[in-house]
Amino acid sequence: MKFIHTADWQIGKPFAGIGDAHKRSLVQQERIEAIKRIGGVAQENGAAFVLVAGDLFDSPSADKATVSAACSAIGQIGVPVLAIPGNHDHAGPGSVWEQAFFQRERDALAPNLRVLLEAAPVELDSAVILPCPLLRRAVMADPTDWLRTPETFAGLSSDKPRIVLAHGSTQTFSGQWAD
Repeated sequence: MKFIHTADWQIGKPFAGIGDAHKRSLVQQERIEAIKRIGGVAQENGAAFVLVAGDLFDSPSADKATVSAACSAIGQIGVPVLAIPGNHDHAGPGSVWEQAFFQRERDALAPNLRVLLEAAPVELDSAVILPCPLLRRAVMADPTDWLRTPETFAGLSSDKPRIVLAHGSTQTFSGQWAD
């Protein structure tokens, strides 16, 4: 089983440090082109899915043009894309993930995009994804804590790889469940 692991697309980043508006626009567009290249790599290598470990957008309130461009590019990838919110696009109240416009664009342009907003196992045909989404920009607790309870793994397929999808740093990554 092959998959593509990515993070920090930060679509919609303003690039305020680039003074020339045309150059800034070109750099912003290159982020969308990178999504298309990821799709090409996924297709060329027979990837079953693409993971985005946070910060698909640069802001939790991405504008409509940014949402449309990102969804259009993601929809062209051709395989499922699973993403979690990171610190830039966290899933707090009113975030892009809850906005009706995002949901309509995702449904219309990127039905292959699945945003994982809960810390709960997601079983795919070829793997189990263990998402650790960020619900706020700054999180004091370790978002991977839920992985340290035996109940998390009860009933999961033992014959599929388990992939933790987290954003940022973890406090510890050991214990009897680490295998």
